Amino acid sequence: MLTIETGETATTLEPVTAANVTLNNCDREQIQLVGAIQPHGVLLVLEEGSLRILQASENCGDFLNMPWENLVGNNIDVLLGDENGKTLRTELAVKNIHKAMAHVLTLPSLSCYDQALHVFANSINGVVLLELERTDPTFQTASAVLYDLREAMQSFQSSSSLQIFLDRAVAQIRDFSGFERVMAYRFAADGSGEVIAEAKLEELESYLSLHYPASDIPAPARRLFALSPLRHLPDVDYTPVPLLPADTIASVDLSYVNLRSVSVMYTDYLRNMGVKATLVMPLFKAGELWGLISCMQHSSPLYLPFERRIPLEFLSQMVSQLSESREGLDQLEYRKRLDNVHEQLVFKMTKADSLNQALMQEETNLLSGIDASGVALLADANLTLLGKTPSPKEIGNVVEWLARQQEDVFATHTLGVDFSDSLQFSDESRGLLAVRLSRKSKDWLIWFRSELVSEVHWAGDPGKPMEIDETNGEIILKPRASFARWKESVHGQSRPWLACELDYAARLRHSIFGMIVERAWLLAQMNAELERSNLELDAFAYASSHDMKEPLRGIHNYAEFLKMEESGRLSETGRLRLDTILRLTERMADLLDSLLQYSRIGKNKLERHPCAINDLVYPCIKLIKETWPDKNISIEIRGNLPVIDCDRVWISTVFQNLITNAVKYNQQPDVKIEIGCDETCSPPVFYVRDNGIGIGQEHQNSIFELFHRLHGRNEYGGGSGAGLTIVRRVIERHGGQIWLKSELGQGSTFFFTLSPANHVRSIHHGEI
Repeated sequence: MLTIETGETATTLEPVTAANVTLNNCDREQIQLVGAIQPHGVLLVLEEGSLRILQASENCGDFLNMPWENLVGNNIDVLLGDENGKTLRTELAVKNIHKAMAHVLTLPSLSCYDQALHVFANSINGVVLLELERTDPTFQTASAVLYDLREAMQSFQSSSSLQIFLDRAVAQIRDFSGFERVMAYRFAADGSGEVIAEAKLEELESYLSLHYPASDIPAPARRLFALSPLRHLPDVDYTPVPLLPADTIASVDLSYVNLRSVSVMYTDYLRNMGVKATLVMPLFKAGELWGLISCMQHSSPLYLPFERRIPLEFLSQMVSQLSESREGLDQLEYRKRLDNVHEQLVFKMTKADSLNQALMQEETNLLSGIDASGVALLADANLTLLGKTPSPKEIGNVVEWLARQQEDVFATHTLGVDFSDSLQFSDESRGLLAVRLSRKSKDWLIWFRSELVSEVHWAGDPGKPMEIDETNGEIILKPRASFARWKESVHGQSRPWLACELDYAARLRHSIFGMIVERAWLLAQMNAELERSNLELDAFAYASSHDMKEPLRGIHNYAEFLKMEESGRLSETGRLRLDTILRLTERMADLLDSLLQYSRIGKNKLERHPCAINDLVYPCIKLIKETWPDKNISIEIRGNLPVIDCDRVWISTVFQNLITNAVKYNQQPDVKIEIGCDETCSPPVFYVRDNGIGIGQEHQNSIFELFHRLHGRNEYGGGSGAGLTIVRRVIERHGGQIWLKSELGQGSTFFFTLSPANHVRSIHHGEI
């Protein structure tokens, strides 16, 4: 039974077989549970271990001269004899009979059957399936077959292209098999297929280049074709032979059985095509089914014994293995061109300052060499476009859609089908090849390919893959009867992406990723070195500022003593010089205090704890008003400031400095200061806004430099010029950023965060 789960419910479906196939379930038909075989052999179902016969095909009496009733319930030795039974058990133990119908032995003719038999075995679901076919006494010697195979291999290897190779392959297989028509059939991604090579009798109508809808070879049939190296139907008009007794055990899975009876839909389809016998072999690429070798006999049934099927299996496997290399010959020059571009881009990445410069701004770039109409590079939140591409907004939508895909290299030549929003894009963007540069960020490399309008010739109307017969009030599916050439113009697609293009994209992704990792390592090394240098500098600044304070204090004290004790004996010039020394020592002391405070920020470890910012700001406001009791100062806190994980002492210093500057650099009779936080941003953005003198655009970066002042030393209350430097360093040690918005005469607003900022860039030009 088949169970389908959707949400919280589960639905159990009856297995779909030839007996209950309908219009709604034909794509789920379990044709491996048919319970019958073709008549050119017999099938025995044995209990695993004991080899007791549980079922037998009805034709055992005609084929083995032993009715099925005499076999069921007995051990396999009743048919093979003790010696052959022992040999069979030995072979079953050493041969791989799981997921295959393996040839285990050839039985000589015995009293019950007058011709030698090939025995095949498959172990599945607790039973052993034993298949018996007659040998071919007229088969040519093995050496002659090997000679013919050697000639075929030499012909294959000398093929200069995939098309020449396939043309030779179908011709050789037709010679070996004797079928009137042999075709190479390639599947498309949607399950439809195309005849890409054909060898046939001259009087037969050609099927070359015809396309067939996916429903002609539905998913269950494709699955079964992939399980066996060869599927043979000697007579389309055969009468199925049932396994008996039918109700002894549950339906037996005949997926690997060569003799398995086929779906009635398949035989009706072949009759409509005028086919009397078939032989089908799968073709694989990279382990996946990509096509079929289909042999057809139109004039009469045709049975190929096992001996004649062996070389065909070998040839089909050769075709699978060699087709990929032959396809590579077709793309050799193109691949060389892409390899050359790849080498140049890798070299440029080692020299350039950024990926954008290396990959998009040089003469050799991401659009060089590859067949694409445009390319987009999204790296470090910067989007760069070349050629004909969708708009930046449309590409943003594409990136959001790509982020939901699992593949790191994703390609489609039907972008409108896979991503319906792209139907609004121009015709230059109907195909897409995308490379994910990082799973931790939305960095992508995306090529776009323009529309390729093409004509497809179908074997019949693809919109009518089957017919419905409502005779006697029952709906019966019937395969279509018309295979007349049907021409269709295809729009909205690009040329499909080639394997060499996908390989180029994957290799380029690997190179870019390697370069990103290498640069990240170098940056980490530089940061570590910078951190070490900063620690050394902080230690030096702390030691020098701390140790210099004592001699400076001595100079100041001796100057004071000299002024008090010797002022009467000094000239006016001497007294002025002495006052200058005192002022300079006081100035030097202020600078050393600022340097000492600055060095402590980097030297001391931050003591982070959850702090209510309101509780930090109110004491600062109180101190400010006590410092300037004569000024009319209005300080407004907008709402409740959030609780932030921070160092309480240092963040108090930040607010103290910013509010102090807002008061000092203000010539208004009424000083107005606003303090707030925008918690809709991530992380929250604090701000301190004033109506002071403002700062010109040309000075807005330099104000954060150590000891840098925009005004005279004694203007606006003086100061060392280290306050904003200390503020910035405190904020950066918390992982945040600080910036401002200001105009001369219009006041200033200082913004800052206290953790790594994700959205600061969008706030710089906005207002809170």
